[in-house]
Amino acid sequence: MFALEALSIIISGFILFRIAGKKVIAEMTPLEMVTTLAVGTIIGHAVSDNTLWKTIVTIAIFVAMLIVFQTVALKWRLFQTIIIGNPTLVIMNGVILTQNLSKLRMTTEQLEMRIRQVGISHISDIHCATIEVNGQLGYELAQSAKPLTHGELKQLLKQLSVDLPDIEQKSHNVFEKLNKG
Repeated sequence: MFALEALSIIISGFILFRIAGKKVIAEMTPLEMVTTLAVGTIIGHAVSDNTLWKTIVTIAIFVAMLIVFQTVALKWRLFQTIIIGNPTLVIMNGVILTQNLSKLRMTTEQLEMRIRQVGISHISDIHCATIEVNGQLGYELAQSAKPLTHGELKQLLKQLSVDLPDIEQKSHNVFEKLNKG
């Protein structure tokens, strides 16, 4: 009986988390993180207390509230700001905004680490950067640091009256399955 209850809790938790949506822990908002931790705690207590239906209903309520909050946040900007938060600008025109870093309780060294992790060597190469609500670094490169795109190269070569050779098509496209439906 205990094994069936544990299996039911695992299956129910899996289904309810699938309903809640796909996100990696690092991409979760604080609300999603709290819901996930609460559900984990509830499942842990349920296994020790043998209260199957109470557990499933409680998890369902947590997931339903998460979905309601997310839906309301999509409709009302103020609610989104309160529940989810907003990104914080930390670099503007190649200059670190130390006052905003202080609000995040983040050091310059921690910011520089995140910048290095995305492959940027010089802060002056960044037009603007934010710390997103999920803690990730968002950035836009300065115009002088942006890589040249295929389209820009083609346009430049056209101005120079040089034809760009056709790029051969690869045999296996990993997106083909998705495009077929």
